[in-house]
Amino acid sequence: MKRFEKKVAQVTGAGSGIGLATAQRIADEGGTVVAGILDQSQRAATKKFDSAILDVRSEQTWDQVMDHVVNTHGGLDVLVNSAGISPTGTAEETTWELWDEVMAVNLKGSFIGCKKAIPLMRKRGGGAIVNLASINAIRGNSRLVAYAATKGGVLAMTMSLALDHIKENIRVNCVCPATIETDMVRQMLAEAPDLHAATQGIIAKHPIGRMAQPEEVAATIAFLASSDASFMTGLAIPVDGGRSIR
Repeated sequence: MKRFEKKVAQVTGAGSGIGLATAQRIADEGGTVVAGILDQSQRAATKKFDSAILDVRSEQTWDQVMDHVVNTHGGLDVLVNSAGISPTGTAEETTWELWDEVMAVNLKGSFIGCKKAIPLMRKRGGGAIVNLASINAIRGNSRLVAYAATKGGVLAMTMSLALDHIKENIRVNCVCPATIETDMVRQMLAEAPDLHAATQGIIAKHPIGRMAQPEEVAATIAFLASSDASFMTGLAIPVDGGRSIR
């Protein structure tokens, strides 16, 4: 399939995990990808794409990257807000500094991306935005209070944006992945007192009996960003191995 021929996509968090898998999927389907990366260490992973260092918390950095997208590639058709962090903690364990940081990256970062992408998509006659929420936006989980709050915000923001821009042919959806086997998850598990028990505990939450691979989430993102999903907007799609039906 070449669903993204002549389309330009900006993917944040593209240096690893779901973001990298999504960038690769869109490129494989003919799209031009501008990969938003954290720092120079991620250049090697994104050498197949046009990469740009993007601090999603910074409106100035977003302006610079979007100017690059327009000046280099002519415009923007797809935005995937994949950058995020997932610190653990209860309310009592969550400092104000940590709370503000998670909000800045996960929620504010996605908001700025949408704010900057929409005028560019309007000039192209429409476009598609896919935000990364989480299963934790629709199902409770322990010791993820700040993370869950940001992802719930992303979900609600997605629905509001979809209504605001539906008449401009700009579709806005989000995906709600459960646990994905990424570097971030592997690091979290490595910090557990018992790696095997922690891994099995996570797997047990998913009726399908395993964690997902980033490429499985990327496939859903690519669908939502493509014309195959032309009648879909304002939705939160779980990619969760059955977790949300329990």
